[in-house]
Amino acid sequence: MTEQSVLTDNEREFVALGAAIGAGCQPCTQYHVKAALNSGLSEQELRLTIDAAEAVRHEGGIAVSNVGRRILGVEEEPSRATGAPSDRHGALTYIGAAAGSNAGSLLVQALEATQEADLSADEVRAALEIVQAVKQRAADFLLRDAERVLREALPTESASPQGCCGPEPAVAAAGRLRGKEVEASCG
Repeated sequence: MTEQSVLTDNEREFVALGAAIGAGCQPCTQYHVKAALNSGLSEQELRLTIDAAEAVRHEGGIAVSNVGRRILGVEEEPSRATGAPSDRHGALTYIGAAAGSNAGSLLVQALEATQEADLSADEVRAALEIVQAVKQRAADFLLRDAERVLREALPTESASPQGCCGPEPAVAAAGRLRGKEVEASCG
């Protein structure tokens, strides 16, 4: 029995759709909207889930950007987040979207609200396992698409420069497409 089996099919799709939107993965979102419909969720439930996940992704962007703003000592963007929902489905969507968008502060809020939403530790672990799988798939799609574009647009080179995160970051490759050298490092 996997951790994921402690959640119903519908609950797994709330998490997965939240994670897909949080991660900004269009193929994942397409798949999970269809899977959610097939699991019996209504269009209305999905519209609400999509809207909630989009709001969390937006707030996640603000939260992560504010880290940079704090370091620079500039004014932070105000958050419009109202906290994690206390209903079970909303909480699962919020966990998926917050973790999917790498917004740690929002994920902490969601995890703190899990008891109010009547989620057990095993159910939360299952949700996080689903998020991890969706994010890995999203990364695979992104890498596949980037490799396709680079193959079509760049001449073949014997080796890619290595940065702190592996092969040459996409921003540097994109700059080379425009004939500019761009230094890109994430570390």
